[in-house]
Amino acid sequence: MKKLVYDDSNIDSIMDFARRLESSTIHETNFEHHTYAGLDQDIPESEIIPKHKGSLGNYLETAYFGKENDNKSQPDFPKAKLELKTSPLKALGDNHEVKVKERLVLSHFTYNDLDKEVFEQSHFKDKNENILLVFYEHNADLAVDDLHIELVDLWQCLKEDEYQIKCDWETIVEKVHNGKAHEISEGDTLYLGACTKGATSASSMQVQPHSAVKARGRAFCFKLGYINHIFQVLMERKRKGRSPEKRLLDENEKFEQKIFSLFEPFMKMSADEIAKLLNKKYNPKEKSRYANLARSIVGLNKKEDNCYEFNASGIQLKTIRVEPNGRITEHISFKAIDYFEIIDEEWEDSYFYSAITSKFIFALFKKDSAESEYYLDRVVFWQIPEDDYKQFEKVWSDTKEKVKQGDYQHFSKIKDNPASHVRPHAQNSYKLVLSPQGTKEKKMCFWINKQYIQKNVINKIYKIK
Repeated sequence: MKKLVYDDSNIDSIMDFARRLESSTIHETNFEHHTYAGLDQDIPESEIIPKHKGSLGNYLETAYFGKENDNKSQPDFPKAKLELKTSPLKALGDNHEVKVKERLVLSHFTYNDLDKEVFEQSHFKDKNENILLVFYEHNADLAVDDLHIELVDLWQCLKEDEYQIKCDWETIVEKVHNGKAHEISEGDTLYLGACTKGATSASSMQVQPHSAVKARGRAFCFKLGYINHIFQVLMERKRKGRSPEKRLLDENEKFEQKIFSLFEPFMKMSADEIAKLLNKKYNPKEKSRYANLARSIVGLNKKEDNCYEFNASGIQLKTIRVEPNGRITEHISFKAIDYFEIIDEEWEDSYFYSAITSKFIFALFKKDSAESEYYLDRVVFWQIPEDDYKQFEKVWSDTKEKVKQGDYQHFSKIKDNPASHVRPHAQNSYKLVLSPQGTKEKKMCFWINKQYIQKNVINKIYKIK
């Protein structure tokens, strides 16, 4: 039999070998009838199909690449400094849009080790600078060798996004340096996160330097928005479809600084004045006029406009109108709930979790009297405190359970939860979508309660008691 070989010290050779799997399944490649690369004998099927979560990666490593599984902290292909990662996909909605199912966990760390590192010589950089990504269609009913592999490609995060990845890494490490590892949150960063994967037991707690307080064990991950973006970028490059997304930032430019610089020329201007300066049509009766102006200021002039940094980070740009008494009158909404998606989600890999753990940019339009116009008063970066995630999880869990039961009439109301509720957008009140039960139901959205934003954002900014 022909022996399948590759040069395990050469990234191009490994990638050429890996790409044979693309648009296929491992079973269809029929490699079980060959001598596995790097091994002298066949491996019984029972030994190469683990039955636990994440088993496709182990299967590929052993059955396809001919490597023995190990727990070493080095990359999977150490000679080539190449890490192997698999990422499941899911199809959403009536149009079957394909997206990544969950964030990509990269490598666990201890706070004591992290405290001693600098980015350039870090374990993260050494292990994850070059990643062989295998995207496959998730199907819990299939054996791993029957899973369809959609895309196999190389992602070099430091070539693509080094400055932001480094900023995110340093943001996490700074909390460790300051004895605040217990305050680390996925909302701290844009692309690279520090996730917990749900562990809350005492056994998951770690000691940290510079503090006697124990902190939950964490791992570096590509946040859901970022790994989704990676998939879309690689697919676009493969198809050679639309032109690359425009980048908002110049090299070594910080995201927050850029946003402030874009809004600065328009501060204290009314919406009408901003529209004139931007040469935009302005309709004082249009409900979305403030949101449209904020998007135009950062260069997102149309709904379909794409910006690399916004798409990669999942950052939420929201406008809030502040009344003369310092109060706000509107809740903050998110996109419509996909009923088919939510019943198969886990909380920490859900769309809603990804949304609330992303940073928010609030453009605050304020008016000083009942007769005056709203003007752009402030631009604020904000993130939901991790201690509040449980409140949002309760609403998400209740919504998931109601959808599974086919109950579309009793979602969480504003009075039921201090942080969030579920209801339709005004413009979607009469729009119906298909449900998992085959019925036609109203499109619903998750909302952040205005009372929660008032207490946690507006009152603190304007020092309202």
